[in-house]
Amino acid sequence: MDDIAIYSADTRYLTTLIKDLKTASEISDLGEASFLLGLHITYTSDGIALTQERYIGTILSRFGMENSHTVSIPLPKGIILTNGITEQPKEQVTTYQSMIGSLMYLVTGTRPDLAYTISFLAQFSSCPPDEHIKAAKHVFRYVNGTRNLAYFTHTQQ
Repeated sequence: MDDIAIYSADTRYLTTLIKDLKTASEISDLGEASFLLGLHITYTSDGIALTQERYIGTILSRFGMENSHTVSIPLPKGIILTNGITEQPKEQVTTYQSMIGSLMYLVTGTRPDLAYTISFLAQFSSCPPDEHIKAAKHVFRYVNGTRNLAYFTHTQQ
C-alpha cells in the first residue's frame, strides 16, 4: 500500500481506525499532516485552514510572474474573449495550457473563487491568441496579490 491520509472530526473514531489498521497491517502513523499534495494544512480550535502559498510561489516563478504587480479582480471588467481564428505557434498553445492547468490545481485545492474565471479561460485552450495569454497573466497577478487566502473548514462542535 502507498501513502494514505485519514481525517475525522471524531478523534475517538480516528484512534480506533488507526488501531484496527495497525492490527491488520504494518503501518506508520506520522500524526497530523502539515503538507499534503501541495496544500499547507493549519489546525485551529475552530477547524482546518488550507493554503497553497508555496505552490502559488512555484507557478508564479514558472511563468515569470513572481514580481508582477497585483490586481484586485481575477479578470478585467467587461473583458471579451473569442476563439482564435488563426493557428497559434505550438509553444504559445502549450504555455497557455500549462498556465490554465496550473491555475486549475488552485481551484481544486483552495481557490474556488477562481472556478468561473479558469473554466472560462480553459475554453480557449486549443487556439489561444495573445489576448488570452494576457488574460491568463492577469489571473496570475490576481493570485499573486491573494496568495495568502485560505480555504477554511469549521469542525463540528
